Amino acid sequence: MKQITEIKENDRAVRFMPVVQEAAIILAAALIFALVFNFLRPSGISLFGFSPAKIASVKPTNIPQITLGEAHDLFLKNKIVFVDARDPFSFEEGHIAGAVNIYPDETALHAAGLKNKLSPETIIVTYCDGPQCPLSKETAQGLQLQGLTGVKVLINGWILWQDAGYPVARGKK
Repeated sequence: MKQITEIKENDRAVRFMPVVQEAAIILAAALIFALVFNFLRPSGISLFGFSPAKIASVKPTNIPQITLGEAHDLFLKNKIVFVDARDPFSFEEGHIAGAVNIYPDETALHAAGLKNKLSPETIIVTYCDGPQCPLSKETAQGLQLQGLTGVKVLINGWILWQDAGYPVARGKK
């Protein structure tokens, strides 16, 4: 009886092995295709995430800050676009109503779309969570490097906005 059980387990392993091999081949082919496609794109996506060295090689820009009161006034006048610089999971958990989620290493991907949506007098305000969070400044600088003007930073923006009881949203939008 023990031999029959061992034979059945070995038989399953033998039948399952080609499936694993095919899956590995498909995965390898997809990875190679993605890498080649990304390399050939004019604005390929960084494979290793956000690179502070890339920004350090460019002249640092002075990014003005905005106060919570100024940001809220512009929000009420519909003259502001908030850019949440936090990770997508944090964004979905809660964000300023109407904000878009752009992580620092994604500014090149979203800059053109953002430019097309904005009027010349619209202010772009980046924010993240906490007074020491660098993501809002990094995203603001990335947007400036992509040619967007009128970019400001709301330091500790998410916490300040929530504490003031201003409109927030959950989910991807």
